[in-house]
Amino acid sequence: MTAVLVDRSAPTPAKAAWRAFNLQLALFRHVWHGTVFTSVLLPILYMVSIGIGVGAYIDPASLGGLDYAEFIAPGLICSVAVMMLGNDMVFPVFGGYQDWGGHYLAQRATPLRPVDILNGHLGYAVVFRPFTNCTVVAIVLGFFGVYASWWAAFAVIAAALTSAALAPWLHFWASSIKNDANLNMIFRFAVMPISLFSGVFFPASEMPGFLQPLIWVSPLWHGTELARAATANVAPALPPAAHIAYLAVLAVAGWFAARHAVQRRLNF
Repeated sequence: MTAVLVDRSAPTPAKAAWRAFNLQLALFRHVWHGTVFTSVLLPILYMVSIGIGVGAYIDPASLGGLDYAEFIAPGLICSVAVMMLGNDMVFPVFGGYQDWGGHYLAQRATPLRPVDILNGHLGYAVVFRPFTNCTVVAIVLGFFGVYASWWAAFAVIAAALTSAALAPWLHFWASSIKNDANLNMIFRFAVMPISLFSGVFFPASEMPGFLQPLIWVSPLWHGTELARAATANVAPALPPAAHIAYLAVLAVAGWFAARHAVQRRLNF
């Protein structure tokens, strides 16, 4: 009888993160239909009702010569990434440590380390979700004639950069909360304000001066500026390298914060 050898060695960090990533994909196959409205249909409704409906009353001169639909289209693509993070980085993260979810606890019973679990979840939220849902939204919005050039494809990359900058911070926050009654704080004080006050629906310059610094620190504002430069062929508020560098710094700092939180919760 031939003996079967089982490899019980710990996987490499890349392979371990890939396994955790695939778990998130497996979970997504069971819930994807619940995300269609918020991540695909809702932006289209925004474009029809606000971009075209309200836009008919807005002078393009106030938007640098852009039609209102052209102005909000890149922001909608990036805001989809933020809305998806609200679904992917709040309740699933909190539930990962709890009996009513527990998928983090289940993964911890395997050779996966806490940082592997974190990297797999972030990879799912930062790579898979933007390059699927945001791509679908970008293609559908293209039928409204809101793009000035083929560079508009880079709007999806801007959305992914926005996700990369925000996802680890939401993960850190959800990992730090011990009572599910406080989860709505993340939506009230992070997801919703970022979605509404980041230059998506109106120029940042229209905000009162004392509130404009809040816009400048928003990752969605930087992502929208990059996306608008790609879709509408207009110069962003800062050089593109500055927007990208800011998002990269947020992403790296957030990853370290999230790693600290997940190790504190799962090192046992």
